[in-house]
Amino acid sequence: MPAVIGPWQKLNPATIEFVPESPGIFEIGNLVRTVLFIGRANGNLKQRFDALGAIPENVPASVGGYWVRWVAVDDEEAELAARQTAHRDQHAGQLPSGNDARPRPMIRLVTRDAA
Repeated sequence: MPAVIGPWQKLNPATIEFVPESPGIFEIGNLVRTVLFIGRANGNLKQRFDALGAIPENVPASVGGYWVRWVAVDDEEAELAARQTAHRDQHAGQLPSGNDARPRPMIRLVTRDAA
């Protein structure tokens, strides 16, 4: 059973200031808190969030910005597996779209010439 994860918080520099420098796992969600990505800290949550920049490359775009929640744990690998299994159990065997190995599709912007 996954550890109890903290409340959702807006993902921004002010939030990252208060993230602990400890091992853990995290979830990134959209405005309505749909989980888009489940990740691990690789030993340090604060450094991992700093390294993300705006957002991991394969996480889908979110109009309302991104929200994050995390839990500090000693065994990141076991907790990540438990969190992913719980997500699969609740979502017909699927992981969040950001955990899909396929990269985001490229969006092409086309300008229209006014006639």
